[in-house]
Amino acid sequence: MANILILSINPILADQWKTILSEEHKINIVDTINHAIGHIQMNPTDILIIDADAADFDTDTTALAQIQNTALKALIIGRDWPEDQQIHALISGFSGYCEYDAAADQLLKATNSLLKGDIWIQRHLVPKVIGHLIELTNAQTIQTEKTTPAHNNLQTLTHRELDVAKMIRAGESNKTIASLLNISERTVKAHLTSIFQKLEVQDRLHLAVLLKEIIQ
Repeated sequence: MANILILSINPILADQWKTILSEEHKINIVDTINHAIGHIQMNPTDILIIDADAADFDTDTTALAQIQNTALKALIIGRDWPEDQQIHALISGFSGYCEYDAAADQLLKATNSLLKGDIWIQRHLVPKVIGHLIELTNAQTIQTEKTTPAHNNLQTLTHRELDVAKMIRAGESNKTIASLLNISERTVKAHLTSIFQKLEVQDRLHLAVLLKEIIQ
């Protein structure tokens, strides 16, 4: 059971999301970004669900930056965000984006995916997110990454873990990886957990970016 914080100015919607998530997790609700920051500072919080109507992503830059600086996994729920805006949210440090209309069906699954170290975004956008992140990485940063423990620990991966890691780099889903390697999805998830720990990355997106740089 994880500690989930919902930030929303719509009490009816927040209660609906709480009902969905409380099947498996402990839920708290706040109605302003400042209240969210205060709660995060004082209470254990694993995931932040952000109602986009409760945060002006164009003007509340300072408050949103405070949330991003906590390194907390955050899922944005918005209305008809264009793909470029979704991609920008991911490369800015948020962990996923979900449409309001899909929240009733996808919210619990999206939250659990974030808890496992995944991101939540339309699958076809994943390569674009990775591409943007790599473009933002300058030569100095790349050189620095190549001397980090994450790079040095690449040799600690087992042969099968390396196979899984390379498929993550290619943007494959757990289901596809399981099929190609003739293993279960549960085994794929176990390999990913081990890979994240060994390479000191927080999710499959950062793993893919890292591997794009250090594996040719």
